[in-house]
Amino acid sequence: MAAILFIHKHNDIFQALAPIMKNHRCAYFPSIEAALENLKSNAYDVIALDIDLALDLSTSIQELAKSRNNPHILGVAGACTPEKMEQALRAGLWDVLCAPFAFEDLEQAINRCLHHRDAKKGAKRRDHIKRDAILGTNSCLNQCLENIATVARSNVSVLLLGETGTGKELFAGAIHANSARSSQNFIVVDCTNIPKTLAESLLFGHERGSFTGAADSRDGLFRQADGGTIFLDEIGDLDIEIQKSLLRVLQNRKFRPLSSKKEISSDFRLVAATNKDLESMIEEGTFRKDLYHRLCASVIHLPPLRERKEDIQPIANFHVRQICLELQCPEKEISYELHHALTLYDWPGNVRELINALYATVHNAIVENRLYPQHLPMDIRTQVLLKRRNKHVSVMRPYMPNPLPAHGDAFNSDDSEPVPEDSPIASGVSSPDTPPDHANAWRTPPFPQTFMPNPEDELPPLRTVREFAIHQMEAAYLEQLITRSQGDFRRAMDISGLSRARLYDLLNKHQLSIGRPGGRTRGK
Repeated sequence: MAAILFIHKHNDIFQALAPIMKNHRCAYFPSIEAALENLKSNAYDVIALDIDLALDLSTSIQELAKSRNNPHILGVAGACTPEKMEQALRAGLWDVLCAPFAFEDLEQAINRCLHHRDAKKGAKRRDHIKRDAILGTNSCLNQCLENIATVARSNVSVLLLGETGTGKELFAGAIHANSARSSQNFIVVDCTNIPKTLAESLLFGHERGSFTGAADSRDGLFRQADGGTIFLDEIGDLDIEIQKSLLRVLQNRKFRPLSSKKEISSDFRLVAATNKDLESMIEEGTFRKDLYHRLCASVIHLPPLRERKEDIQPIANFHVRQICLELQCPEKEISYELHHALTLYDWPGNVRELINALYATVHNAIVENRLYPQHLPMDIRTQVLLKRRNKHVSVMRPYMPNPLPAHGDAFNSDDSEPVPEDSPIASGVSSPDTPPDHANAWRTPPFPQTFMPNPEDELPPLRTVREFAIHQMEAAYLEQLITRSQGDFRRAMDISGLSRARLYDLLNKHQLSIGRPGGRTRGK
């Protein structure tokens, strides 16, 4: 429910709007002076102002805007001129409605104000969140971050639901880092790897001699979490008997170590996570219903990576830098082609799988400065190629040059016939029914005809297109050079005019071998 203040000389407008705005707290004043007096003790989210009431519009708006809660101010006016509307907007109004207008128009304008206000509040909360390596701007992710900001202020138990690899531990860490407990311990418990026979000892501690091998007394993880946060990862894998013990601890924050006669208290905050359907497990009898209700005080659903593909690029950029630092190799740039390939894959293992794939990609290109799709792990690369084939997706549709002319200037041969304007070659787009025309292969028009982005994709920066064009032309030239030189390195140097070192660098860059005429050796 929002608080809305109407300042208008006609009370009938407010009366007509009252039923429409029944879900909000509304107030009405016929003058700016009366409204300012009310604002001394009341706060509003939106103020709908009749701008014809203001003798000095700019001053009136400033006085209204500096009231508590920093309200959005919406202008309502009689007949408007363009000059009057511009003056009103420059004075600081969020929007202006000019008569005649329907009440629904005013309602929609107020709702837009409220939506914008909520979005700004959410962004402000997110900006102040310590989020570590939680990267991205997807709306679902933003909602998760806002939920973190909310739950971090309390001690309520939190259940994180998400597929494997969605970053549940990162989110749990963010809840702890943004809470009043951040200076205390953050204890991570992997429930999948807790042996049933040692679970109670690990969680609640034991006294010396309580079992074979217990040479000393030991604090359990719940004791270590006193004052801090304990994170039970994959709680769905916890044995049903241990769930019963855990429930008692959650109810009274007390437990008794093995073989101890003394009960111990612990002030901990619980965050749990799972990739399983706990409700189905309850029906199957493998998860306790009462424990489930204890955990569900606050539930946060983490989106899979395939539902926030716009976040793949910042995640990849960040982790490639980190990987290069870890491997102590020069920083590598991710090509546009690789970024596009990463968005084609569905990432069933989510962010964890993406990071592991980036490790392999950097390792495959350890001596190179730029990362391309051919550096991806073979299984992922295969899936990307299949996706492109099935959906007819391509990063670019480059016009690939054909064999070099035997003699003369490849670009200015007088023997070539003009290319018809309506031909596939002139348009830069090849038709599946039209064989390539080798005679005029090098007479290609510039971008955008030559390098057409997929209409479904964003237009890449000019620098990216230029680099892509150079990359494609180099590769095509080298392939024809290999064919023309018949695998003779010296002859290839003579034809191209390149030094041995430069030619070798280019061949290595494009993963081509001079020893295999016309053949690529890609797929490292």
